[in-house]
Amino acid sequence: MSTIVKENYQDITRLTEEMFALAVLENPTAAQSRRLATVKGTVDSLKAGHSLAEMRNMDMEVLRQELGLPRLPDAPRTKLGAKAESEFRTWAVSGKCRESYIPRNIDIEQRANEAGTQSVSLTQGVAGGYFVPQGFADRAFQVMKTYDAIFDPAYSNIIETVMGANMPFPVWDDTANNSVLVSEAAISNEVDIASFGSTQLNAWNFRSKIVAVSLELLQDSAFPIADTLQTVFASRMARGVGQSLISGTGVSQPTGLITGVVASGVSPTIASGSSTNDGSANTGANSIGTADINKLYHSLEAAYRPGAVFYLNDNSLRALEGLLDKQGHSLVSFRKGLTDGGDVPFLMGKPCAICPSMPDIASASNPIIFGNPMYFVQRRVPSSMYVRRFWQNDKLVQNGLIGFESYLRTDSGVIAPNASHAPFQYIQCHS
Repeated sequence: MSTIVKENYQDITRLTEEMFALAVLENPTAAQSRRLATVKGTVDSLKAGHSLAEMRNMDMEVLRQELGLPRLPDAPRTKLGAKAESEFRTWAVSGKCRESYIPRNIDIEQRANEAGTQSVSLTQGVAGGYFVPQGFADRAFQVMKTYDAIFDPAYSNIIETVMGANMPFPVWDDTANNSVLVSEAAISNEVDIASFGSTQLNAWNFRSKIVAVSLELLQDSAFPIADTLQTVFASRMARGVGQSLISGTGVSQPTGLITGVVASGVSPTIASGSSTNDGSANTGANSIGTADINKLYHSLEAAYRPGAVFYLNDNSLRALEGLLDKQGHSLVSFRKGLTDGGDVPFLMGKPCAICPSMPDIASASNPIIFGNPMYFVQRRVPSSMYVRRFWQNDKLVQNGLIGFESYLRTDSGVIAPNASHAPFQYIQCHS
């Protein structure tokens, strides 16, 4: 979508300049008058959301219809845009494409990825070696959030930066300070923000692993190969990066949500189990009951509850769906989504972020977190979402294959400087 918008904007700018030049002519010729009318109609169509390619196709269809010629087949559609798809195919087969800017910090991280063709001291990649189509990062994260809700902006605080250098991020807790009622002309008292400090966000490098594609498929495929590969890369990143964003240790990798919440020092809600719900022999080591969810909900300070969400995996959600109230109704309800309009599970009036990397309900696990996503920071470097082409690997060459690998840099962290006023709470199954 972003590719189409930019292309339309460039076309509108160019045609508007031509329209003004024709409009100021004192004695335009008949051809110039017709051209002015055509340009005006084209600009209106572009502003309505149509592209020049679509208008050319419509004109061609009208001409072929007048000549009695058959209708031409439609070109394959791609969500990346026809231009990006065409550039990708050219680059994939020949290695030639317009050079993309790669920030220097990202180049440094690539020194081990040059397949033996470059010195480790060189920071400039081979021309045509990288492919960064416009909209690639946006499309990738759209796909990734369908696999794991942790990538959805509704469930984390997304920060995007151009470079991947270490970045200090402010952390604070000011819930203990209140405004005061004062009389006229009274002197104000200075009160510092409580627990004010900063934390460092890095940009850890993730790779999708190499996907080998035959030369024949790249040359002859009728489907949008770039869009297909982008979906494959995004799904791999969703599984690998998503796991780190949930349970990463913070040592040479992102600090995951669970790790950050546990390290904040909050006291967990120890599960008592679902026996009071279903009359079974289940305990807090293998089940979670209504009382546990209620206790977790109210353990979070009321100031953080607006906008708060539950983080859990699908197995835990299924277990909670089986918990019924006295009227036989499930505690879980489904409503339209916050961002994409899809069905989203709600628990106690709060949305549930389904994250496959959250642990199952089991002995000594932390299967459910409840908190405000504004305080879970997820850093992204959009320019690091690029594709690398491998064509000199002997194993690939001998089999007529070309390898492609996607890269992404990200980090995460929990903002919770004060355990007494933490923005996250969690349930822990006893051992």
